Amino acid sequence: MLDHLDHVGIRFISSSLVAVATLSGCAIHPGVSATNSGLRTVSGSTTTVTEFERVVDAAIGKAGVAGLSVAIVNDRKIVYTHQFGWKDKDAGTRLDDTTVFAGASLSKTVFAYLTLLLTGDGLIDLDKPLEAYLPRPLPTYPGYADLANDDRYHAITARMVLSHTTGLPNLRSETADGRLRLMFQPGSRFNYSGEGIQLLQLLVETVTKSDLETLARDRVFVPLGMAHTSYVWRDAFANNVAAPHNEFEWASDPDRPPTANAAGSLFTTAHDYARLLVGVLAARGRQEKVVETMFTPTVPITSFRMFGRGVGALSPGNTAKHLAWALGWGTFETPNGRAAFHTGHKGGAQNYAVAFLDRGAAIVLLSNSDNFESVAPEIVAAGLGDRDSPFDWLGYQLFDPAMRKVAPARLVATQVPASVIAAYAGEYQLGPDAVTRIKADGGRLYASDDGQSWDELLAKSEAVFFFKGRTLTITFAKDASGKVTHMDIDTGAAMLRAQRIR
Repeated sequence: MLDHLDHVGIRFISSSLVAVATLSGCAIHPGVSATNSGLRTVSGSTTTVTEFERVVDAAIGKAGVAGLSVAIVNDRKIVYTHQFGWKDKDAGTRLDDTTVFAGASLSKTVFAYLTLLLTGDGLIDLDKPLEAYLPRPLPTYPGYADLANDDRYHAITARMVLSHTTGLPNLRSETADGRLRLMFQPGSRFNYSGEGIQLLQLLVETVTKSDLETLARDRVFVPLGMAHTSYVWRDAFANNVAAPHNEFEWASDPDRPPTANAAGSLFTTAHDYARLLVGVLAARGRQEKVVETMFTPTVPITSFRMFGRGVGALSPGNTAKHLAWALGWGTFETPNGRAAFHTGHKGGAQNYAVAFLDRGAAIVLLSNSDNFESVAPEIVAAGLGDRDSPFDWLGYQLFDPAMRKVAPARLVATQVPASVIAAYAGEYQLGPDAVTRIKADGGRLYASDDGQSWDELLAKSEAVFFFKGRTLTITFAKDASGKVTHMDIDTGAAMLRAQRIR
C-alpha cells in the first residue's frame, strides 16, 4: 500500500486506498449496447457505435493504454457500455463489464452525494463549523494535532470541504515539513484538498455513528444498483479487478484497502458509476433538490491548473466557460448547457467523467493505465461531442508520440536467503506521518503503510528490492556493524531515504 509515497507523487506499490465489492442481493448486469440510432452527442447530432469504437481503439493503441471501460448516458439512460483492452496485459486477461477499476478521486463525488443526502435528512448543516459536531477538539484526533496552534480551523464547514475552500493542502506531504497546515483563511479561495474530504469523513462517521462503507452501501450503492462498487476491498473481486499498468504497460498488483477513504479508496465499474450519474440526472422530488445543491457553482476557479501555482491566470477559454467548483464536482457552462465533471488520477489508474445536466447526457471513462489522460479529450469528443471539458486546467498532456519513452529492461526477481530477508523487517520513517512497515515471512519480504494490507517486495539482489510491474527500487543499507539503518528509495525521478525507527 504505502500511500504516503503517492502523497509525494510517487507510486510505491500501487497507489493505496482503493476497493471493490459485490453487494449481496444485486444482480450482475450484462453489457449494454447502443440502439441502431447510434450515440447522441450533446449538440444533438449522432455518431455510430462503430465510429466511436474505431476512435477509441486507435487512441488507446497509439498511447499505450492497457485497458479502458466506457459507459455512455443519453436521455438519462445508460445506452452503451464497452471494454477495450486488458485487465492484466502481462497475464493476457481481458476486461469485462463487471471488472472493477480503481476510482481514485471519483471517490469524492460519491462521498459528496452521500453527504448531501445526510444534509437533506437534517443531520449535517453545510454552513455549521465541523468542530461543532465533534465531541472533543479536532487537534485531539489522530492526524490533526498540527492544527492545535492555528485557530483558523474553527471556521471550516462542510460546504468549504466539498467546494475545496478549506485552506488545507491536497495532501499534507505537500507542505514544506510534511505536516498538516492551513495554507490560507478557510472560505477565501479554491484549493483542491483530499485532506479536507478526509476531515469531513471524520465528521460524517461521528454524526451517523457508522462507517463510510456501510453508509455508502445503504444510501447510495444498493439504492442505485451499484452492485460492483465499494470503498473497501472485498476478496470476492480478487479475480476480476483491473491491474494497474504503468507507462510501459507493465501490470502490477492492485491495492486492497481494509478501510474506507472518502478521498480515494473507491473501486467501481464504468456501468456502476453511470448508474450514479443516471440517478442524479433523473432525480425528482426531495432528491432533485439535493442534486441541484450539489451542482450549484460555489467558488469560481481562477487558477491556471488544478494543481500548482498560477492563481489569477485562468485561460480565457475557461473564463468564458465560467469554470467553477460546486459541491463535490467541477462545473462549466457551454452552448450545450451546464456540465459537471471530475477526474480520477493515481498510479496505474486515470479516469474521467462528465455529465451535461440539461441534456441528461454523460460519459464515464475508467482506465487502468498511466497513459489514458493523453487521449481522453479525443475519446470524450467522439462519444459525447464534448469539446469544452477543461482538460487543460486539469493538466492533461495531449498525446505526442515524441514523448513516448523506450521501456527499460524489466527487473528480474532472484532468490535471497531467509536469514538475509529477516534482517530487513522493521519500521521505516519517510516523513512525520509516513511510516513504512516491512515484514519477513520465510524467504519473502512484504511492505505496508497500515499494517493490514501487504504487498510483496521482490529481490533484485540481496540488498535491492522492487515491486511487481514497477521500476522503483528499494535498497536496504547497513552500518559497519551490519545493522540495517535505513532504506534508499529510487523512484527514477528522485532519491528518498527512510530511516529505520524500530
